Amino acid sequence: MPAVMRDLPQVRARGFTLIELMVTVAVMAVLAAVAMPSFSTFMAENRAKSKAAQLAAAVQTAQFEASRRNREVLFTFTSSIKPSASLAGDSSGKSWASAALPLAGSDSDKPEIISVGGFTENSADVAVAASSAGLCFLPDGSLKVNSSTGVSGASCAVNSTNGANVKLYASRGGKVWRVSISPMGKISTCVGVEDSSGTFSCS
Repeated sequence: MPAVMRDLPQVRARGFTLIELMVTVAVMAVLAAVAMPSFSTFMAENRAKSKAAQLAAAVQTAQFEASRRNREVLFTFTSSIKPSASLAGDSSGKSWASAALPLAGSDSDKPEIISVGGFTENSADVAVAASSAGLCFLPDGSLKVNSSTGVSGASCAVNSTNGANVKLYASRGGKVWRVSISPMGKISTCVGVEDSSGTFSCS
């Protein structure tokens, strides 16, 4: 062996020992266990937030259709799997539908389904509670009290001061999203908390 090679320091490749690998894996498992609940809460609240945005858009669309068609339009929550085929109102239903109500004196006595929507996945992450199963919009965009919508269980109730509202609860965490519709038809959304007595406060 040349003298130059003999004088060079010998460098040994060093990897992880089995104990070091086991300690690393154990630390990662602990960190994952600590982070998992927070991540699950984040995902559940994110889905509730997304559904609140979808709901507000759907309500606004029903309001717009009332103006465009110049007739009363019903927006209703429902538990019907296929609202276009079978529609019944349910204030805690996770699907919804918009329907144009028949004009007075028309030949048809059945509402015309305009659109349907709602929860298609991860529905267990969100619970719904509406002050009224149905929201009845007049052509001017305001809400109307109507107990004869032609849809079973889809009566439209309106509080003269607060209008109507829908609350969406995430399965984890304490946040609640509320979509409010004033008697005059103004639609707003806010996130907050609800105390044990059911009083809601925006953040």
